[in-house]
Amino acid sequence: MFKSKSKRRKAGLSLAPMLDMIFILLIFFVVSTTFSKLPGVQINRPDASQSDKLPPNNLMVGITKTGDIFINKKQYTKETLAKKLQLKVSANPNLTVLIIADENSILKHSITIMDLCKQVGIKNIALTEEINQ
Repeated sequence: MFKSKSKRRKAGLSLAPMLDMIFILLIFFVVSTTFSKLPGVQINRPDASQSDKLPPNNLMVGITKTGDIFINKKQYTKETLAKKLQLKVSANPNLTVLIIADENSILKHSITIMDLCKQVGIKNIALTEEINQ
């Protein structure tokens, strides 16, 4: 007798669960990614069994096995490095310089960088190493 018209809803795709999964994956990858500032040149660091934490205010200076000096993928000479260090220490008196020397580099290159740091007034100087675990 009475026929009721059934209203059919169109099938749809809910985007909310997919967006939730994308957001969760994004958080996972951001949290699990480690960010490191290296001097921008391939350096084989010597191995060590113990290590200290990095100080918060630091400048990483890379030394290759041939004695080339790099900071943030830019090569420096001793003279230009001294000027760069002077500018950095005037902006931040508590600057820490981390020297990342190749394991095959000559010790005199690291000592030269340390001397330049002391000449411009940097008191916090450290050598970095590769952790052997």
